[in-house]
Amino acid sequence: MTPPASEGISTVFPPETGGQFCGQRSSREVSMAAASTSGAGRSRGSGVILVLRVLCVLTVIVCYFCQSSIQHYIDSLWIYLSHHALYQTVYFETWFVVFCYSLIALVPEAMAKVSYFSQYRLERSLVLPRPSIPELMTEGTLYMLPLAALDTVIVKRFPGVQEDVLEMKRLDWIQRTRALPKSAPTLGQMVWQVAAALIIYDAMFYVIHYSVHRNAFLYKTIHAHHHDHPGGLHGRVTNRLTVAERLALVLSANFSLRLVSAHPLSRTVFIIVFIGLLVENHAGFDLPWSYDKIIPFGVMGGAARHHAHHVYGARQYQPFFTYIDNYMEQSKQQPRVTHNNL
Repeated sequence: MTPPASEGISTVFPPETGGQFCGQRSSREVSMAAASTSGAGRSRGSGVILVLRVLCVLTVIVCYFCQSSIQHYIDSLWIYLSHHALYQTVYFETWFVVFCYSLIALVPEAMAKVSYFSQYRLERSLVLPRPSIPELMTEGTLYMLPLAALDTVIVKRFPGVQEDVLEMKRLDWIQRTRALPKSAPTLGQMVWQVAAALIIYDAMFYVIHYSVHRNAFLYKTIHAHHHDHPGGLHGRVTNRLTVAERLALVLSANFSLRLVSAHPLSRTVFIIVFIGLLVENHAGFDLPWSYDKIIPFGVMGGAARHHAHHVYGARQYQPFFTYIDNYMEQSKQQPRVTHNNL
């Protein structure tokens, strides 16, 4: 169910009346919209999905039986990175997020210019923004400044780093370099840490996302800017955030990584995966080979569900997974037991 091109997405969220946003559709309408768009993609690419799933299984098998060889490359990579001045600086992750976003956001923009991908668009028309160089520099600066300020004063603590090294770091008011562990993580540790951090972040952001949508003041002051894109949903909407929302997103991701004691190399991989998933959710294309199709049983949300959320404004609050949204939908559909029913 694709909205007409003339429907201004920014007008989906008028002022709240009677405890509900007037522009929000019912949960059934949102679910049908997401199902219809994603269902079309699944029917078109079932053969491609099967091939990709087989390749994924084969990749897992190869990685399992070749762990020692892969670990050799991981160790070599870590030796190189841990001795590189850019990787040692406290500002590396802030810079790397901007770097990854700048590159990954170019992919949906390039797709929008290729006629082949028009069949997978979630909207009939799309007006891509054309930001100038000064605008891009301003956007990057506004993103990096508050995070760089935190990087300058906070001692970054990673597993495997001796406590006495951290104590020496705390003696300095201004931090310049990160205290990095000497050894690299294993392949299994990297996979576990990245996957677990994504799951934890997804649950945390569900709570934040749900809260700002249910409270009129929080929505208008923090989140409405993210839903104001009248030209259509596109990759650069990913970073259309207020400072408060951006800090909430980054701090939630950092907390998730710290909760699983993620190695700095795992954090680097997490950034790539994290930015890639966020941009795909906002890209405005429901590709038949996207991650939500490859991973079976509807575990992942994908672009169609997130597009439905942006258009209709109700439900689909999880950024990556679906289990909390599905549980909440099922619990609302179940009849309430009252004394009259007993």
